[in-house]
Amino acid sequence: MRVALVIDRLDPARGGGEGYAVSLAKALCKRGHDVHVYAHTSSGPLEGIHFHALPMMSYPRWAKVLSMALSARQAVKGGSFDVIQGFGGTPWVDVYRPGGGLEIAWLRQDVLTKERRVSRLFYLLKQTLSLKFIMNIAIEKAIYKNPKGPIIIANSNMVKEHILDVHNKMNPDRIEVIYNGVDLRRFHPQNRETLGRDARQRWGLGDSDMVILFMAHNFRLKGLLPLIRALSRLRGHSTRWILLVAGRGNPKIYQREADRLGIYDRVKFVNQVQRPETALASCDLLVHPTFYDPFSNVCLEAMASGVPVITSRYNGASEVLREGVSGYLVSDPREEGELSIKIEALMDPRKRKQMGIEARKDAEKYSLKFHVAKVEDVYEKVIKGKKAM
Repeated sequence: MRVALVIDRLDPARGGGEGYAVSLAKALCKRGHDVHVYAHTSSGPLEGIHFHALPMMSYPRWAKVLSMALSARQAVKGGSFDVIQGFGGTPWVDVYRPGGGLEIAWLRQDVLTKERRVSRLFYLLKQTLSLKFIMNIAIEKAIYKNPKGPIIIANSNMVKEHILDVHNKMNPDRIEVIYNGVDLRRFHPQNRETLGRDARQRWGLGDSDMVILFMAHNFRLKGLLPLIRALSRLRGHSTRWILLVAGRGNPKIYQREADRLGIYDRVKFVNQVQRPETALASCDLLVHPTFYDPFSNVCLEAMASGVPVITSRYNGASEVLREGVSGYLVSDPREEGELSIKIEALMDPRKRKQMGIEARKDAEKYSLKFHVAKVEDVYEKVIKGKKAM
């Protein structure tokens, strides 16, 4: 197949949709497809993949969103592609993957991260009145309300439900739920004896320390503050635990809170980790108490690494986790007591080990190869539809 992938940035280090697009492009190329990527920027060439620079306005933000949609439409014209897949803000495609979920669903949850009602109100007004938000909503309507619009690949049932809740006249048959895939070789329990040991030494972590990993690029949305507060309830526990925070973000507000709660020496920030498998190999538990995540890759990567996971029900990845078997779910990130209890339960090394084994078993159902095969099925569906017209 001759496939075009359209995204604003092609950079695996950013994680999320950008990292996913790189993995998908590589996998499709490896399976013999002619892959073309249209993006505004790229972190570097990818072997066997054709890169096309996509002209876009960088500022203001609403103009960036609009220029992305318009330039993408123009760029792929005449390309004679069998399938065109878009990632965010691209209405005129055959397949659309809303990796970031639905704009209004994100906003509903993002507002909850503000602790005061007044702050929530002002934040809500600021967001809904911004031209970027208005533009994103307009583009989503163009995608979902068009009965002849693209097939939607939702990465969780949660995302599908959000789409149908907001766009209730949409045909649900247009939405295919395909969970994210994971590289089962790259993320493997054996990494603990190699990558993990070196990382612990580099970051000053003791062999007997129980390392709790939080890894994200949006500390506020992903629930770092309630996690720190939940852990403060365990400061007198006999188990020596350390919270390792990896990712992009300003640590100051969280360091201040940890200091106020008396656990400053238990929280270590290591900034962005270029190889997530290294951080996962160094930890004993991943905690991701997110307020909103369509499907968190790091949770599936942790499971593949043999690491038990605690996450919230606001995470689409919770659908592949077996409660009490391969990890734990919390009803809401703000339920700090519930989160604390479930972390404490996994301070038992035997329980962690058994859950890690079960986590790996669950992850093995969602290999990257299996995921790409499901995406190819959607592509075939598109091609058949075009031939029938």
